[in-house]
Amino acid sequence: MNAAIIVLTILGCDDTATECHYVSTSERRWPTIELCTADSEAELASHANAPYPMVIAVCQRPGESEAAATPPDQTITQNPEIDLTQEAKSDLASRAIERVRAVLPTTEGVRTLMRQPIRLVEESYSWVAKKLRD
Repeated sequence: MNAAIIVLTILGCDDTATECHYVSTSERRWPTIELCTADSEAELASHANAPYPMVIAVCQRPGESEAAATPPDQTITQNPEIDLTQEAKSDLASRAIERVRAVLPTTEGVRTLMRQPIRLVEESYSWVAKKLRD
């Protein structure tokens, strides 16, 4: 059975989440979107000093060609060796930014909802947005 390899990308955004930029890609890998999502707030907390008022963690597959076979009982602490090139990281960031833009609420909605982290989980990706400062 081929397990998915999920990558977490961190984006920094302006306070309206209309301008987002790539910050980093986590070195950790997860076998499922759900496990990545469960760890995403901790990953966001490690980027609290990012020079952006809002940070977003996006869990997604890096691409079918980069997926590796892993046994279903493998724990998340055993990270498969997947080297993401700078081009692959840039592609992940671009896809993440487009997905976030497509589902974020209006500017006023973002202001209202950012009191607590916003979460969106779908079959192929998830993201968590958290406003760090006003």
